[in-house]
Amino acid sequence: MGLGGYLGAKSEAASYKETRRECTRLTQDDPAMARAQVLEVLEPYDLPKQTLEDVTDHLSTSPRLIDFLMQFHHCEQEPASNRAFISALTIAAGYLLGGLIPLFPYFFVPAEDVYLALYISVAVMAVALFAFGYVKTCIVSGWSGLRCVRQAVVGGLEMVVVGGAAAGAAMGLVKAFDQLAQSDDVSALASKIF
Repeated sequence: MGLGGYLGAKSEAASYKETRRECTRLTQDDPAMARAQVLEVLEPYDLPKQTLEDVTDHLSTSPRLIDFLMQFHHCEQEPASNRAFISALTIAAGYLLGGLIPLFPYFFVPAEDVYLALYISVAVMAVALFAFGYVKTCIVSGWSGLRCVRQAVVGGLEMVVVGGAAAGAAMGLVKAFDQLAQSDDVSALASKIF
């Protein structure tokens, strides 16, 4: 997963560079089209006609024209140079931590009480998912006020439901593949599943 984050960030950086290269080429080869793009960005703001013309003329001859078009016409910002590495590291760490949390109960419960460890693991994951959803929602909507607390509780519960559904689907697939591996007659298994 970390590799996926790394490759995604590298692809985003390559896309930005290519868009900037095309934008640079446009400003050199077709200044009228570049001016039209500036006008297209500014027109929705309902500026007075003279102001719109003055700003468009100024930006069209500005050394920052490419930066303006990249940010406002293409809606792209230059990604940080270390974004790919940081993305890979954070995604890998998140998956590692997310994979270890449900395993912790198995380290502390005797082997003969494996079902107890399973129940504790489910409870730990429910609490962890709720906490993650709550904090994530609070970061977006705020930490104080009844409305924010209500949204955070709903965000936490949504995370528990979605995470529980994903875990249930994963366990169902494991069980189906286990039965498939133990069955010589695949059609009999298919009739059990469907």
